[in-house]
Amino acid sequence: MRLGLIGWPLGHSWSPEIHDLLIHEKYDLIPLKEEELDAFFAKRDFDGLNVTIPYKQTVMKYLDEIDEAAAEIGAVNTIVNNNGRLKGYNTDCIGLKDMILNAGIDLTHGRTAILGSGGGSKAAKWAVKQLGGTYDVISRKAEKPGTLTYEAMYENQAAYTCLINTTPVGLKPYENDTPADVNRFENLQAVVDIIANPLRTKLLFEAKQKEIKILGGFEMLVRQAFAADELFLERKLDPSIIDSCMKELYRERRNIVLIGMPTSGKSTVSNLLAQRTGKQLVEMDSVIEEWFGTTIAECFAEKGEDYFRAVETRVARENSEGNGKIISCGGGVVKIPETMRLLSHNGIVLWLQRDISQLYPTDSRPLSSDEAAVRKLYEERLPLYTKYADHIIDNTGDIEETIADILKLI
Repeated sequence: MRLGLIGWPLGHSWSPEIHDLLIHEKYDLIPLKEEELDAFFAKRDFDGLNVTIPYKQTVMKYLDEIDEAAAEIGAVNTIVNNNGRLKGYNTDCIGLKDMILNAGIDLTHGRTAILGSGGGSKAAKWAVKQLGGTYDVISRKAEKPGTLTYEAMYENQAAYTCLINTTPVGLKPYENDTPADVNRFENLQAVVDIIANPLRTKLLFEAKQKEIKILGGFEMLVRQAFAADELFLERKLDPSIIDSCMKELYRERRNIVLIGMPTSGKSTVSNLLAQRTGKQLVEMDSVIEEWFGTTIAECFAEKGEDYFRAVETRVARENSEGNGKIISCGGGVVKIPETMRLLSHNGIVLWLQRDISQLYPTDSRPLSSDEAAVRKLYEERLPLYTKYADHIIDNTGDIEETIADILKLI
């Protein structure tokens, strides 16, 4: 089959890998400038296309038929060529709906605030309606009919049980911003962000800290591709391939971040994981010592803990992109929320837990130099490890069991 993605510019896209994993078909990236669209569609030399920014509305004029949902949304992201006749669909809305449904999120017991009023917002409106929910579209200026300002949303914050972000806030260069403050809502049960890269936006990170269920755009990306592939192939596919595709891409792209107390076994486990997976190992403490040109204990003595933590945050930022690293962190990395946000950006955070009876003092770590200090640190950091961990890994027994538990998760 001749399949591909059109848009301008395309940059790096996961689409070829996703479609290869889902249906094992060749899938091309086709960057097209607007003046090239007429000639491209005149040839109709493709079996199926996906469409991305900025052409989801522009391509509609080239189509012979438009699916009802795509017509309602006013945007097309999938085109099927049936013997020269082009039909347009919107699978973004299907991917979003199926992601919310699969997560067991009920939108019928409260309103959904859809942040943004662009094309993604239209897909979100369709998905919420399909799931029996009601919504308000939230816009900075609320110039369009049927939209509310952010101020109006906050005034009525108790009504909302779900937020869906369809704005670009969270993407570069806005990755350090959030489109809304989750701390101003008292009844939120779910926060959804359609941004796929990074895997966890700042909005999702902050929602997780409040123990709110979070869903990211990467799953939506895979689910919309699955829906598109069913249209391309004109048959139903096994839904289990969605999870296997996601797991394979996570394994390749996502960082594995190990947190835990000093002497909990992070160095041993991370080295074994690097050997088993072939991933690059980043020992944050070693990187920091190399940067200082001294030991961590000497840095604490000369510069103080605040200086050390600032450098630790800088190292986290340098390693925050998702390119499949294993990052072994110092025991106190959880003390600075910004550091943990950066590590969570494109990483799965695993707390390597070891019973306090198995932890021991070490001269190389200035805050855990005797048994009393170890116990004090453990009590202080326990709630922070719990707060930031995506999964808890027991490391009190056989090391091979620990490695096996981690490999199942990644």
